[in-house]
Amino acid sequence: MASSLAVGTIGVVIWFLVHRYRNVVRNLAAAKSSGFPVVVMPWNVYSVFWLATYPLWLPLLQKLPVFCHGLWLQLLDPEWAYRVGYKPFEQVGSDILFAVSPSRIQAFVADAEVITQITTRRNDFPKPLKMYRRLDIYGKNVVSTEGPAWRMHRKLTAPSFGDKNNELVFLESLHHAQSLLRLWTGPNGSGNKTVNDPATDTMRFALYVISRAGFDVRVVWPHEEKEQRARSDSVVDPLLVGSKIPPGHKMNYREALSVLLENIMWTQMGPPEYLLKSPFKIHRTVGTAVIEWGKYMDELYEAKKAEVSSGQSAEGMDLFGSLIRGSGILDSSTNVRKTDLQKSDLLGNAFVIMLAGHETTANALHFSLVYLAVNRKSQKNLQEDLDRTLQGKPISEWTFEEEFPRLFNGMAAAVMNETLRLLQPIINIPKSTAPGRPQPVTVGNRTHIFPENTHISLCCAVHRNPKYWPSPSDSNHKDGLHDVDRFRPERWLVDTKEPPAAAMENTKFDDEDLRGPSGADTSAHLFKPVKGSYIPFSDGYRSCIGRRFAQVEILAVFAVIFQHYSVELAVDEFATDAEVDAMPKGGKERQEVWQKAADRADHLLRRTMGSIITLQLRGNTIPIRFVRRGKERFVFQ
Repeated sequence: MASSLAVGTIGVVIWFLVHRYRNVVRNLAAAKSSGFPVVVMPWNVYSVFWLATYPLWLPLLQKLPVFCHGLWLQLLDPEWAYRVGYKPFEQVGSDILFAVSPSRIQAFVADAEVITQITTRRNDFPKPLKMYRRLDIYGKNVVSTEGPAWRMHRKLTAPSFGDKNNELVFLESLHHAQSLLRLWTGPNGSGNKTVNDPATDTMRFALYVISRAGFDVRVVWPHEEKEQRARSDSVVDPLLVGSKIPPGHKMNYREALSVLLENIMWTQMGPPEYLLKSPFKIHRTVGTAVIEWGKYMDELYEAKKAEVSSGQSAEGMDLFGSLIRGSGILDSSTNVRKTDLQKSDLLGNAFVIMLAGHETTANALHFSLVYLAVNRKSQKNLQEDLDRTLQGKPISEWTFEEEFPRLFNGMAAAVMNETLRLLQPIINIPKSTAPGRPQPVTVGNRTHIFPENTHISLCCAVHRNPKYWPSPSDSNHKDGLHDVDRFRPERWLVDTKEPPAAAMENTKFDDEDLRGPSGADTSAHLFKPVKGSYIPFSDGYRSCIGRRFAQVEILAVFAVIFQHYSVELAVDEFATDAEVDAMPKGGKERQEVWQKAADRADHLLRRTMGSIITLQLRGNTIPIRFVRRGKERFVFQ
């Protein structure tokens, strides 16, 4: 009996190995036919099992003898494109490389010309929709669909992101930026207190802006709510959502959405009813959040439906109102008519816009602050540019029409662009070739073929491809870091004596209703990257519909903060405030303490970043402080 079991087990193992070998041979032949370099991988790096467990296995594999190492080991890190940038492409001598495993053909593209071909040929290179099922919690949406379904969802959502809505986004961003700054600097604005987890606060900021601008719900900051309660004569606006849990709910609005967005991966375990039965508290909490946010969206939907039926219209984006009007769900005579769109489609789009408008913007803002804290010279350049731009005008007098174009043409936009260049929210934008449909691409004067069933990553390494990002002649540094890997927003500033270049070419949509976000990726007054070489918002038909929304938010925050404050690294881990105060200003001791904090920040940014939906610090924080300009603690020559 035992011998039969052993023979059977050996047989299964042999069959498994032979099967995998044959799959590798087949996939390898297909990948080699493309004419691009190919790296053989032991398994699919983007499988659920590997993504969940690679932190356990990768350190063990890296201990293999040196002769076993190779590019395959480097590519086993799902975040390699961010951590090492362009180096693998440089190593193989090509801006496109294939990684072949028994179950997948994966192509990584860091060639601007090919990226442009892929993004403009949306029918030839569709999204691999299986990856986006996790976003269908409440219904299908503009992100998780392709083909005719995508056209329908795009037409439904595009009107909410036109130019007329940017004024509201700007004003709402100013309001919440001031609230955020008060949280960081204290009621009297003196500042110089440690912000231990700035990422959480920037997440709140972005969440509150999209709630108001997109859903007409103003969420009150916790410190604002305390101030309101302290005023006994204050009257609370019913549209201001605080910590109080309304009747019929188990979580307040703020908590339900925050828990859901921060733990969205757990929603893939099963329906919320199953999560509620889990023995783990986090699962039950997430299950409750899914149900609670669904209830809030139902309530908002019904309120907006009644508003639209009565002929009322809200100012600004009015996302739900716009979705309802565009869907055809309501008819003025019968109140209901047949339509291809269902209520779940509207809820699905509302949720995905909330998700996209929350996490990506928050990350860009958070990392911009960290980079500026480490790079004092760039921060000073930003402050001086804001002084010229704003000329001391109070925030109450700022307008979108006057201030945003100036911010978008100057150092504030350069900082934003540079942060997104180094820390693209989605490091590998997914595309694919369909079964039975290999696709040609042109590289220079040669035509290459992407095999059928190829998963394609538009790789963020293109942002560090030296071909597209020229370095200054004095770019050599003692740390050996290449200029393309360095935070240097000044690279975006060009000689303004020449007439501004034409704006980056926008995609020519075959249907005006499919129009993309208004405006170009970058200002015509700044450095213009080669088309396809700068893709933080993707490009082409499937580019981020909320791009201008995010740009307006980020630049408004920069203006509010850096008009009067500086951001510095907190050094609490290395010295107390009393110890820092006792050190000579600008002296060696302060510099050594600051350098320890800078080295820690650099290590965390390089080694502890990870993606669930977007690239973020995982399990760590980089504490910062905001101090009045002129009272900086760490200023060195």
